[in-house]
Amino acid sequence: MAERSFTYVVAEDEERMRDYLTRKTAELDQHFKCVGSAADGEEAAELVERFLPDLLITDIKMPVLGGLDLARRIRATNADIRIVIISGYSEFEYARRAIELDVDDYLLKPIDAEGLREILRRLRIKLESRAGIVDREYYLDRNGAREEELVKAIKVYLQENYREPYSLERLAAAFDCKAAYLIRLFNKVTGSTPTQELIKLRVEKAKRLLVGHPNLEIKQVSSAVGYEDPLYFSRLFKRETGLAPTAFRDSMGRP
Repeated sequence: MAERSFTYVVAEDEERMRDYLTRKTAELDQHFKCVGSAADGEEAAELVERFLPDLLITDIKMPVLGGLDLARRIRATNADIRIVIISGYSEFEYARRAIELDVDDYLLKPIDAEGLREILRRLRIKLESRAGIVDREYYLDRNGAREEELVKAIKVYLQENYREPYSLERLAAAFDCKAAYLIRLFNKVTGSTPTQELIKLRVEKAKRLLVGHPNLEIKQVSSAVGYEDPLYFSRLFKRETGLAPTAFRDSMGRP
C-alpha cells in the first residue's frame, strides 16, 4: 500500500519565519505537503476553506485575525483539522486559551527543529488513525456492502449481548472498526447512537420484567438488563419513561 501523505497550511506574518516553517515542516516529515501559506489569519482561513488541509500551523499574533481567533473560527466548521500554535510569547495565558480551543500543540519561538519533528510525529499518528476510518468507509463502498446492513448487524449484536458489560470501544472491536466511525455510521442511518439504542433496548427489557415478574426486586431487574448499580438504573429508567421502576410497575398493575 502506498504511503499516505497529509497537507498543511502555514499562517505567519513574518516572511522569514513563514518560509522557514513552510520548508522545514516538509523536510522534517516527508508525509506532509504544504498547500499554501498566509501572512494573516483571514488569508489563512480562506486557504483552509479552499484546500481543507489536515494541519494548520499558525502564529498566535498576526494582523487582521490572530491565531487563536483563527483556530476558533476553523474549529466551528472543521472539527477534524489538527492545529499547532506558534508563538514568541511564553505567558501561560496564551497556552491556556490554546488548550481551551482544542489546539493540538503549542511551540515557542525560536523554533526547535526536534521539537517540531516530534509534534509532527504525534500528529501523523492521529491523522493515520483517522485515515484508517476513511479507508474502511471506501472499502465498504467498493465491496457493495450496504451501510444499513452493518447497522442491522450492530442492532442484532446489542440484542444478543445487552446483559453484558458495554462500551463503545468493545462494540467497535466486535466489528473490527473504529468507535468514531461506528458512531458516525449508526447516526447517519438511524439518527441515534449505539449507546442510545442499547439504553432503549435495556429499558424495554426491564419493562417486561417489572410487569411479568412482580416479585423481582429492582436490583435484580437492574442486574438482569446489564446495570449493576440499581440507583443508576432507576435514574435512567425514570429519565426514559417518566416513572421510577416501582411506580411503573404499580401503574401497569392497576385494573
